[in-house]
Amino acid sequence: MPPPAPPQHPQPGPGAAPYPPPGGQPQQAHRQGYAHPAAPQGGQQPPPHGQQPPPYGQQPPAFGQQPPPFGRQQAPAPGQVPGQPPFPGGPVVPPYAGGPGQPAGSARGGLPVPLILAIVLVVLIATGVGGYFVLTGDDSSAPAADRPANAMPRLWEAPSPLSQREGQDENGLRSMWFNNDDVIYGDGEGVRAYDRKTGKKKWTVRTPKGAGEVCAMSKQPSQDGVGAVVFDAGGDDCSYLSVVDTDTGRTLWSKNLQDDSGAEHRPRVVVNQKVVAVTIGTTYAGFSVSGGATAWRLTSRGHLCTNSVGLSPQYLAVMSDCPDEKPKAQLALQDLEYPGIHSKVTGEKRPIEQILSDLPLTLVMQDGSSVDPGRFLQTYTKEGRPDHSFKLDGELKDLDFDSRSTYVDEDEQVLVAQYGANKGLAAVDLRTGKLLWKKRGSVATAGVDSDGLIAVTNSPDSGASARDPLLISIGVRDGKEKVKGAVYDPQHSLPAPDAMSLAWNGNDNVLYIQGERLSDDRPSVQAFKAPVG
Repeated sequence: MPPPAPPQHPQPGPGAAPYPPPGGQPQQAHRQGYAHPAAPQGGQQPPPHGQQPPPYGQQPPAFGQQPPPFGRQQAPAPGQVPGQPPFPGGPVVPPYAGGPGQPAGSARGGLPVPLILAIVLVVLIATGVGGYFVLTGDDSSAPAADRPANAMPRLWEAPSPLSQREGQDENGLRSMWFNNDDVIYGDGEGVRAYDRKTGKKKWTVRTPKGAGEVCAMSKQPSQDGVGAVVFDAGGDDCSYLSVVDTDTGRTLWSKNLQDDSGAEHRPRVVVNQKVVAVTIGTTYAGFSVSGGATAWRLTSRGHLCTNSVGLSPQYLAVMSDCPDEKPKAQLALQDLEYPGIHSKVTGEKRPIEQILSDLPLTLVMQDGSSVDPGRFLQTYTKEGRPDHSFKLDGELKDLDFDSRSTYVDEDEQVLVAQYGANKGLAAVDLRTGKLLWKKRGSVATAGVDSDGLIAVTNSPDSGASARDPLLISIGVRDGKEKVKGAVYDPQHSLPAPDAMSLAWNGNDNVLYIQGERLSDDRPSVQAFKAPVG
């Protein structure tokens, strides 16, 4: 099984037609030690592992009329852009910023280092290596006075060409997956695996016939090592879905979901042990991991509905406001692995912005009655009933739920998210809505382990801005920092932490950084070994 990786952050959604009536508890046996609850509705039990769930059903509309497809052509919800799917998923991640930095050092013969690297790359390409390079070692040749005493060894560096797709959707190409031996990431050259110890390239996911550049990846693969990738299906339309084995890179199956509703620029895709779920164009559907058969397809509850949808590895959440149906307003929560586990909240009118967590199920919702809608955090019990809700006002207005930086601790009931204009971090108690702590400097989260939240910052609590970024652990509830080491680059040209994509492998104590160097704008992935303890 893949070692621990950055936490996942789900998204709920509005009620829609083709799935069974709710009324159960959305949890599963294998997640975080929770026992699977008894299935609701007459003792229905979850299907045995590996068995394909039955299609999500719904009573046919009156007079034989077919409800409209669930997608772009419906009336826009508050805050929804006309011509786009309802609430396609949270804030857009800004492109990775490059910028002027310190000049690269010179080699002994007087040639600049970038020129030497360029010559080496030309030679490699000429000899058929294809531009692949790996830098190893711990940069020990740097002057002792310039190298911090706590500098972490850099294990390797590999190229990561930029893509035009970066920053366009909530999944992005900055997701990093792990299997037993490799780190897997996507960029302008596709989705590729590199040996975690050596940085040697192992495989590249095959581009489907007729498809183009990679658009997005699922934030994480399933616990069984299955990941989902979306490619450009042509015309800048991110609609070609591929499901891959993360151990080998082999494509298990592909589907071209392109339709006539217009180009999809912000696809959403999640995967669990049974289902790959997507919102692409007018397709709101789940497909069996084994084979790709349609497990369910979402259609509108009525003909005049305003809908919003949240999607996470574990849940589909649908809020529907339908003047031609009863009840008029409804929130439906559906477990994606176990169709018998579901619930409905009648009278809920707040549109769904995104799902932040599955454990506990945590939604960001909007106040649909306002021209300038306020935002709320809403949590739900294991049975799918509303639990805690509070408005994001005052200091909480500065919270920014970027999918790579948001984390919910199910034990401590604490949410951590980006905070403020300087891309700091803040933590909120999900039971009270109280702001527990905040950090104003540039901070980016990499994962979580027994020490707490693992992050990189250039503004530690212990003093002035650090010359080199620092790897730290942060107490989830108290915000206390412990410095693990300096992320040292001899040219001091690493980007600001909020411009990095990070992953933490706690089994190896290795930090992975994807981003552009400031000295030469060269995009790469680097691996740094952190000290144990």
